Order: sequence, then C-alpha cells, then structure tokens
Amino acid sequence: MKTLILTGSPRKRGHTAELAEYLAARLSGETEILSLDNRKDITPCRDCRYCFSHGACCIEDSMQEIYRKLDEADRIVFAAPVYFYNIPGSMKAVLDRLQVYWAAVVRGDKAPAAKKGGIVLVGGAPESPRQFLGAVQTLRYMLEDLGAECMEPVTMGGSDKKGLSERPDIKERLERLAGRLNE
Repeated sequence: MKTLILTGSPRKRGHTAELAEYLAARLSGETEILSLDNRKDITPCRDCRYCFSHGACCIEDSMQEIYRKLDEADRIVFAAPVYFYNIPGSMKAVLDRLQVYWAAVVRGDKAPAAKKGGIVLVGGAPESPRQFLGAVQTLRYMLEDLGAECMEPVTMGGSDKKGLSERPDIKERLERLAGRLNE
C-alpha cells in the first residue's frame, strides 16, 4: 500500500508537519509526505478545457509529478493549516489543477472509489464548530474526485496555545484515522 500525504504548510516544522509525521508513523506500507509549499512553479488552472478532451493537463510544471504520485497512491491524505477558515494558497493552487480528475467525472471515465482518503487540519484559533467547515468540505470533494473514500477528518484547533504533545485527544483521532486507512 502506498500513501501520499500532501501538506500545505509554509512552516517546515510546524503543527501540520507534526501531525502528518505522527500519522505517517502509524501507516502500513510506503508513505511519502510531500510539501506543496516548495512547489512555486505550479501555475493556476486556466480553465482551457484541454483536460476535458485529452485526459491530461497541458501545463508542464511540477503538477505532472503530483498527478503521477496521486495516481500511484492507494491512500491520499491532505494535511494543512487553516488560515481564516480555508487552506493556504500553495495547496489551493494544487487543488485547482486537479481539474483533470473532475474532467474524468464529466467524461464518464471516473472509476468508483477504490482509494482511501484522509484530512488533517490545524488551526491556531480556539476551536469552534465552524472553524474547519469550509476546508473540510473542499477537501472532501477533492478526495471524491480522486476516487478516494474520505475517512473522518482530524482537526486540531487552538494550536497557538497547545501542540500535539499536549493533545492526547488528537493523537487518539490520528491513530483511529491510521487504523481506518490501514484496513
């Protein structure tokens, strides 16, 4: 089993990285954590519709590698900080380029969900019921288009005050997510 964890945090050793690494250590098989923040050459989707007729994106940049890794993965996890109720720009640029997978849905070429997916989100503000709603909804749809069944998202608010080492509840949820992904 191959797992691809895409992280969207600009902080290399921040809370998002810590949660992603904690999860990765509990997954069976091969796991790769790929930071999207250092992929500065990824240009926005142009909505040119090339992918609707060709099944591929016409833009040649780092996304070609990401497409390959997504296609090879059995499990896909999006891990990101949440800034003002949404994911950071580096991850958003990549998500917009996943139009290739939506085009497959439109063409009727999309296979049923055969992969498993996860969402791990971190927010600095005190946890609130609506804090992660927008980001979770966006990432759920992305996983669906990628042919991945989304497991229960793991969210950690209040990271400005407490990290993972002080949050046994979050560790337990990450362990539960790993268990579901390993099934």
